[in-house]
Amino acid sequence: MRIITAMALGLTLASPLLFGQIAPEQISVETMPAPGTNWFISKTGGSARVFDAETGEMHGLLSLSDWTPAVTMWNPSKEFYAAESYFARGIRGERTDMVAIYDYDNLRPIAEVIIPNHMARLGVRAHLALLNNGRHLAVHNMNPGHSVTIVDVQDRVFVYEISTPGCAVNMAVGQNDFLQICGDGTLQLIQLDLSGFEQNRERSEMFFNVQEDAVFDRAAKTANGWLLLSHTGLLFEVSTDDDEILIEEAWNIPGAADIGWRPGGRGEFLSVHHDSGLLYVAMHEGGVDTHHDRGTEIWVVDLNSRRLLRRMEMESEVGTLLVTQEDNPKLLVQPFGGEGGGTQIYNALTFVLERSIQAPGAQMFEDF
Repeated sequence: MRIITAMALGLTLASPLLFGQIAPEQISVETMPAPGTNWFISKTGGSARVFDAETGEMHGLLSLSDWTPAVTMWNPSKEFYAAESYFARGIRGERTDMVAIYDYDNLRPIAEVIIPNHMARLGVRAHLALLNNGRHLAVHNMNPGHSVTIVDVQDRVFVYEISTPGCAVNMAVGQNDFLQICGDGTLQLIQLDLSGFEQNRERSEMFFNVQEDAVFDRAAKTANGWLLLSHTGLLFEVSTDDDEILIEEAWNIPGAADIGWRPGGRGEFLSVHHDSGLLYVAMHEGGVDTHHDRGTEIWVVDLNSRRLLRRMEMESEVGTLLVTQEDNPKLLVQPFGGEGGGTQIYNALTFVLERSIQAPGAQMFEDF
């Protein structure tokens, strides 16, 4: 007992000297560096992380609401835009929907635009579209009818809500317009004026049968428009010319139907590299009504020659994917249910796995 007491007394007397040798932590504030060529946003739950695909380094974190369908960025203004929904008491109470605007340098919220509480809080990338002029943001609503909220992100104001019955998914075209996929097998074009109000609306002829072979609500941006994909693997390249909706003749993913393979998944499972015209799509073996089955392979299709270039067998099912848009693009793949999780980074042209980023599983990716 005496020995223990003596030792305790010795440590007590020595402790100020020991602790005095520890340098105090210095608090500092850093700002985001200029984005690199292969930077991307990885969104999961109530957060969005900014990564460099070249190095695997995380540069920042956006704290979002748990009900945020998507987040996007406008490089010229160096701002992030997120559609968010909140409840006064966490999971209950008065609901508030908004478009939150975040500063790039510090990743802090700098403005909020309150919008009608109709937002479709689903993890679909095309439910949020920043139009090509960088001024108007289109937010998809479902209440339960379909509509679109238009927000002016420059003036930080809610413009108005457009009724779009039977039509969903917002795909930016032209300077201030967007296309939608409609439940009757057509496309709808909505053109806005300079203030963000609807000035014209057009409808295409029916080009798919929603009962026999529906088009997915996941779409991939191309160099000139958008690529739509049906449950059986039919590809439709669509674009606009002023107020005219252009739909090219459909063609099948080469060889898929012959061996019983189909596209599908629950995340964003197709992406196009614009300059090369290469399509990356998650595929699985299956029949009718397997469109939600996740891909076990990633197929690479040349949209120009309409040839299948490669089939990449994956160790785990594909949760979501994205190809970046640089000369040396990266293919980002989030496995579903794989050991260790993490985002896998491939060279999109050589298909070599370069690294894995250990981070919470991404629901979707967004390219810078």
